[in-house]
Amino acid sequence: MLVENLQHLNIELKKYLEQISPQLIVDLTDLINDKNINYLNNKSKNNCKALYFEYQYDYLDIIFWSVDQAGERITELIRLPSKKIDRIDEEWSALIPKQIWEAAADFEDTYEDDDFDDILDEYNTEKYELFESWFLECWKKATEQTKVEVDAYFSIHDTYFKTDLHSMETINTDEINERYQ
Repeated sequence: MLVENLQHLNIELKKYLEQISPQLIVDLTDLINDKNINYLNNKSKNNCKALYFEYQYDYLDIIFWSVDQAGERITELIRLPSKKIDRIDEEWSALIPKQIWEAAADFEDTYEDDDFDDILDEYNTEKYELFESWFLECWKKATEQTKVEVDAYFSIHDTYFKTDLHSMETINTDEINERYQ
């Protein structure tokens, strides 16, 4: 029974992500259009060479910032989506709904069969594929509404490999750095 509950969590996550898609699309469109961005150290849109979107592995929280030619961050960090969608527990701040997080944690705490690692790996693989596909689809919809004039990247927090949001191809940090030399 626990395995079926775990499999159902990704169905619930997908429903939730679909619910918050409109807000993320608005946020992405605004960021592309340089709205609601606070620049640091007298920098401006003219200094921007790339937009970065990273998410936390556990909680799926998405953070945005932009960088200049030297790869230095020139904006304050912005958490996405910018507005909270109706939530049962206002204390919970993670993007992943609390009920899904707790159910997955309960599975990890209570499931004791030999196939535990395989089941958990399958759940997590599906969850991250679902989440990344959702973000990329929102990005595509946002870019249909506006022209992106700078590079843009998406990845798990602090990883070497990123998705180039123009080509939808994987690129590494060294290749990104070469673009700006």
